[in-house]
Formats: sequence, C-alpha cells, structure tokens
Amino acid sequence: MAITAAGAGSGLDIEGLVSQLMQIERQPIVALDRRESEYKADLSAYGRLKGAVSSFKTAMDGLASLDKFKQFTSTSTDESVVTASADSHAAGGTLDITVSRLAQNHKQASDAFADSQTFGGAAGDALTLTVGAASMTLDLSTAQTLSGIRDAINTASDNPGITATLLNADGGQQRLILTSDESGYDQRVQLSYGGSLTASTFNFQTINKDSGGAVLSDLTQLDASFSVDGFAVTRGSNSVSDVLSGVTFDLKTVGSARIDIARDTAAISDAAQAFADAYNGLVSTLSSLGEKGGDLNGDSTLRTLEARLRGVLNQAPAGITSSFTSLSEVGLATQRDGTMEFDSAAFESALNSDFQGVAELFANDDQGFAFRLSALADDWQASDGIIANQEKGLNDRVDAIEQRKLDMEDQLALKEKALRAKYGALDALIGGLKQTSNFLSANLR
Repeated sequence: MAITAAGAGSGLDIEGLVSQLMQIERQPIVALDRRESEYKADLSAYGRLKGAVSSFKTAMDGLASLDKFKQFTSTSTDESVVTASADSHAAGGTLDITVSRLAQNHKQASDAFADSQTFGGAAGDALTLTVGAASMTLDLSTAQTLSGIRDAINTASDNPGITATLLNADGGQQRLILTSDESGYDQRVQLSYGGSLTASTFNFQTINKDSGGAVLSDLTQLDASFSVDGFAVTRGSNSVSDVLSGVTFDLKTVGSARIDIARDTAAISDAAQAFADAYNGLVSTLSSLGEKGGDLNGDSTLRTLEARLRGVLNQAPAGITSSFTSLSEVGLATQRDGTMEFDSAAFESALNSDFQGVAELFANDDQGFAFRLSALADDWQASDGIIANQEKGLNDRVDAIEQRKLDMEDQLALKEKALRAKYGALDALIGGLKQTSNFLSANLR
C-alpha cells in the first residue's frame, strides 16, 4: 500500500516530499494549460469575428442585387374595396380599379331529408364529385345517411377539393352542403350519378347569390369581375397576380379605388444605413481584436482581412454606366478612423438624380461595391476560407495539447508511484536502522 503520511519508521514527511516533487514535475502540464487557454481565447475571438462577418454579409445582401433596389410601396384610396402589393418586377404608376363582382366558392345544397333517411343500397349506386380536372366517386352500394355521405366525402383520400357540411333545418330535417375549397367558375362543383341514383335523388341546387341577393343562374359569375384603368378583367380568385407584372391585387368588395405604386426610397435608404452600420461593426471588431491587449493582437490574419476590405472600397467599379464611381459620392464616406458615415439626405438626393446609377454602383454583377463585399464575406465564411482554416489550425493545436496532457498525466502517475515506492523503501530502511541503533544503545551501556 502506498504511504501517504509521515514515515512510519523514519518520521519523514513522505507525502509533503512527493507532493512538492510532483508540483515540479507538473510544470510542463501547467505550461500546456496556459497555451491551451490562449488557443481557446483565440478561438473565441474568431467566433466573434465570424459573427461580425455574418452580420456584414447580411447587410451586403440587402444591397447586393439590383432587385433590392426595386422596392415599391402601394397605397389604395379605399382599402375596403381593393389593396395591392408590389414586388421587384413592378413599375411605378397610378391605377384606377373598379370591382363589380367578387369571386365566390361554389356551393350546392340538397333538399331537406330526415336524418335517418338513407341513399343508395343497390349495386352500382354511386355519386361522383368533380372539381376542375379532379374527381372522386363515392360508392353507395351500401346505403348511407347524409351524415355518412358527408364523412365519406371529407375523409376521402382522393377528395378533389370539396368540403361537405350538414345544415340542420326545421323539423329534424337536414341538408347536405357541398362547397368548393377554391373560388371561381373553373373550380365549381359538378355532380354525376350511377345506378339507381339520379340528379333528383338529392336535388342539389346552387345557393350562391349575386350582389343583389339573387341566386346565381350563370355560374361564370363565380369569377371576380373588375377593371384596371377601364380594361375589363375576370379571374377565379379575389387575389390576382397575373394582370400586371409584379403587382398583386386583393379584391375586398364592390366599388372603386385608386392604387398608387411608388418606389420605396425609404426602404432602400434603410438598407444603405444597415450597410454602413454593418461595415462599422466589422471594422470595430477587427480593431478591438487586433489592438494592443486584444485577443488577436499581432495576428496576421486580421491585417489580411483589413487589407482586402480596404482594397474593395478603394477600387472603383469598372465598365458600368453609373454617373457615380465611389460610395462617398452617394453619401457613404469613410472617416479617418476607418468607419463609414451615412448621409441619408445625400443618398436620397443621389437616388433622385440617378436611381439606376446608384443601383449599379452597389449591385452591378462583379463590380458593384455591395456585390463585391458580399462575395468577399462569402469567401471569408467558406468552409475552406481564411477564418475556417485558422479555426481548424487552433482546434488541431488544442486537440494535440489535450492528447499530450493525457500522455503526460500517465507518465506522472507512474512517476508518483515510483517516488512513493522509493521514499517508502527509504522510510523502511531508516526505520530499521533506527531500531538497530536503539537496540545497540540499550545493550552496550
């Protein structure tokens, strides 16, 4: 058994001696711990750098495509009649909209029947329901009540787009209501029968009504009817996106309204402000990490990133038709401390004087500043990019240190065992000599 207290025979402080010697032996591991902590601090610093680059990339994407400059707002003089939304394919302008009819989901109702009455029951009895090009056939060779027919329609895997409900009428009577899931004439519900069943079995009738309250006799009136600047349009939905490129109309009710579509310069200006903020965030992160006392002070990677960032800003776009060649000309000026200041008034003035020129300055493929900076951020964030390579190198070093520490711990365990054995033997020897000395002293007086 290892001796962990003062020597039993010699009085030597074996535990103290071994502990002090092992502290000396552990100094290389202490040094490795310090180095590992430094590597982990560097990894944490690169994590902050990646976060700043990611935010920078997001902001660059806000202005890196010409479509980002094609942002529009749309306003309606009467939103209870019609509203509109516009995407990057829209064009500015004013549109006069008159809604004369809204699209409806086709509805058919059966006659009223007792809830216990059944339908079908003979071979070949069937009800086929069709919507558009899709259909389902309900087998009624086993007689079903209206509630059974309702449930069979609603749970059918090949349901073509119909919802069946029951309307409880007076005197315990029920009506089966069939409603198309989509609006418009092309999505109307069509019925056919098989076996002993005929149209008169249920006597389904359309129950949709026009704006005057009369039941529709012409099912084409299930389509919406409206006009755009006097040109008549009919569509099967009240949400219409295929009349004007980039514009979606949402019809609300019968009436008239004017839609104004205008370029959203405020949104573009906000994106430019985000561009400057993200640039400053990245510059600030690079500066704090690389300054004296910073976690990556002296790291050549930071100098490389800063140089590439400045390189993009200092290189004017080539081959574009813009009247602008630098960001400072459109209100984004670099300051002495390396940060960027955004002048919203100057930016909006540039948009008003040469909108396409500003768009090209930022977003022209290959040459626009935001396009190139976005590509630069992509390169930095790549799995084989400069940051990932640095992180890989640091992680490899941490792993190597961990393995080396494990190996050294094994060696130290053997070393401690050897020291305890050595000092245990010394303790036994001194103890034996002490007993001999005591014996001789007692017998030679």
